Amino acid sequence: MFNSILKIMFIIPTKRSSTCVEAIAVNPFTATAVLRFKKNGYEYRYSNVSRRKILNLLLNPNMSLGFWVQSLVKDAVMQFNDEVSSQGKLAYKLIGATPLSNQALSLA
Repeated sequence: MFNSILKIMFIIPTKRSSTCVEAIAVNPFTATAVLRFKKNGYEYRYSNVSRRKILNLLLNPNMSLGFWVQSLVKDAVMQFNDEVSSQGKLAYKLIGATPLSNQALSLA
């Protein structure tokens, strides 16, 4: 039961203006970040995100969200199945898309 609670325990960082990111939520316990891009509304789940990187985002409200996400995008590999996650590599997976900017992120 405790593991299932950790999986849904996402934190929404301090609101920042960003030209690329519409919404973001992070979970430092599971090393996961979920984000939606403004340009196309695509939502991605990033796994094996550095916990230090997540905490840095949460503790520094002046940090540029664009630069934070840019390093994720640059370093991540596409996840086709659970194999990449089990290898400990930073990976991403398309989990949805929405044209609605006020819709909640798909965190499950």
